[in-house]
Amino acid sequence: MNPVVIALASNERYFPGLYCAVASALTHLNATRKVDLKVLDGGISSVSKDALSTLVHWIRRDVTLEFAPVDDSVFRDATLGPAESHMTYCRTLLPRVLDVRQLIYLDCDLLVLRDLSELFDLELPHSRILAAVPDSETLTLADDSRTISSAMNRPATSRYFNAGVMLLNLEELRKQNFTGQSFEFFKNWKGHYRFHDQSALNFLLHGRIAELPEYWNRATWRFDEQDNNALGCVLHYTRSAPWLGGTPGPAQALFERFASDAGLLLNRQTADLRKSRWRRFRRNVLAPFRAIVFPLTSLFYRIGGQEEKRIAYQKAARYWFNYIRKSPTRCRLHRRRVREIARMKFNVPPLSVTA
Repeated sequence: MNPVVIALASNERYFPGLYCAVASALTHLNATRKVDLKVLDGGISSVSKDALSTLVHWIRRDVTLEFAPVDDSVFRDATLGPAESHMTYCRTLLPRVLDVRQLIYLDCDLLVLRDLSELFDLELPHSRILAAVPDSETLTLADDSRTISSAMNRPATSRYFNAGVMLLNLEELRKQNFTGQSFEFFKNWKGHYRFHDQSALNFLLHGRIAELPEYWNRATWRFDEQDNNALGCVLHYTRSAPWLGGTPGPAQALFERFASDAGLLLNRQTADLRKSRWRRFRRNVLAPFRAIVFPLTSLFYRIGGQEEKRIAYQKAARYWFNYIRKSPTRCRLHRRRVREIARMKFNVPPLSVTA
């Protein structure tokens, strides 16, 4: 059978996530399948590369690991992405950088808790170039940009997909010059798109994306809202990188539990973690204020005829109202589940890496 081809993209800041994403993917993948692992390297240190190589070959001997250098400065005309970096845009370089027909792309901020060979072996429907899971928060193209959807003749209510886990037909993407089209998109629509390269994927490939079941890309907020710790999914840390502070709850505890079993020693005294604790404090203090002010702001934009902003503030108002209303029950449930997670064990060969 063909090797399972998996690609990720990372720089040094995201290496702890890369390490855990790769470890979790390999430990849950069918033992009879060979793996071709590609890492788009946006500035990973030689020490970290050695650590990842050691991990990969410690877990499985049948894995080919390749680092493909990328320069995210080619996206300097695009809106800055997470952590004031353009690294997220490197996903659009996959057809140009990697000479393979098909692959699975994974973000670094996730844990793979099911067999990826099942995803790799899926047959993409006719006329579909990639497969992905609908986004759990940005539901339609209009939620990204009504301006772009109107200008490009895309139905505003069309489903919007999350780019954190994708099955990609690179051969077809090359034929369509997707990378070149993406560069034009970032240049022409700067200031209008909200979600970086994910916006390009959704607007440029509208009608060419097949829908995957939710378990292939489960947002951590959905995992936190479960009443149990059932896994069997790819868990995506969509709101906060867990090694940079994260959000307290079962999903954060799960990452820390897995990292510990994989030998990744998280530094809890970093500036990022201190900032994260301060943000959580502000979040809880400001929650009641936001629950009151955001509905009024939405009404103000409705009167002013600014529909996109009205919808955005209305959505935010609902979120903060429910955040406060569910807080007592959520805290009790989280405490019980975190205790259960602390007793979990993952079958990862122990190494020792400090992040």
